[in-house]
Amino acid sequence: MSNKLNQDQFARDVLSRYRRLSSASGLLEKSARSEAFAHAAAMPSTGHPHFAHLGLGESGHCYGVTVFIDLVAFTSRTFWESPESVLRLNTAVMSQVAEVVQSCGGYILGLRGDGVFACFGDNNVQNPKIPAAFSMLACSFALDAVRNALNQLLEQSGMRPVQIRAGADYGRLDFVRIGSHEASEVNVVGFSANFAAKCEKFAKSWEVVIGEGLADLLPDGHYEEHEGSPKIYQQDYKTRRYHYHQVKWSGYLAHLNRVREDLYGDPVGSIIL
Repeated sequence: MSNKLNQDQFARDVLSRYRRLSSASGLLEKSARSEAFAHAAAMPSTGHPHFAHLGLGESGHCYGVTVFIDLVAFTSRTFWESPESVLRLNTAVMSQVAEVVQSCGGYILGLRGDGVFACFGDNNVQNPKIPAAFSMLACSFALDAVRNALNQLLEQSGMRPVQIRAGADYGRLDFVRIGSHEASEVNVVGFSANFAAKCEKFAKSWEVVIGEGLADLLPDGHYEEHEGSPKIYQQDYKTRRYHYHQVKWSGYLAHLNRVREDLYGDPVGSIIL
């Protein structure tokens, strides 16, 4: 299957999901309410499966790539367009992006507003360059599929196009369950996760911005230093600089189909060299 056909399938799936959500918008007002709640309860939750067992206050860690893939300028869209339409489009696009992440061996840690929060890596990974490469494959395909195939299909359907961007970095990720016995969640703590979120904010539409921890794992020539780099941190009269870079992501697209077929949706930690 060619990359173009994959893009087209992504676009068709988004529009199909959007239309299904439109037709099901009154579901909870119908007799199927209990069935809908039962289905939702049976669905798998987000989070890293290796740390889902953590008890309240317990923690664990791994090294991996944190990725944020977000819709851009969606706040203004919520101002002008109907809440129902925006909600359905957001859900359709981000759900499809989440599937791309999973097909490239990543874990969905959370769905935050208009974005996907993901991790590539676990304690089974032997070579950190593997999750680094696969995270860039996922970002590259998501941006390319939205910019080209999806937006073309949206415009043909009389809908305004969407824009996305991505930020990522590599480093130690600490998972800890916080909250109370009545309500808790596993939270992710660490510099690389925080900096990946900043990278996403640094990025413009159609850009992938990464921290230097991830850049060190990518081949030379796959990225260039961001015009706003470095980020300067100061504490106790000490100054440190941390660089961030813009990825030349189009070069990853040629490799996408082969590696996704090799994975079959398994995590990147399943790859043994």
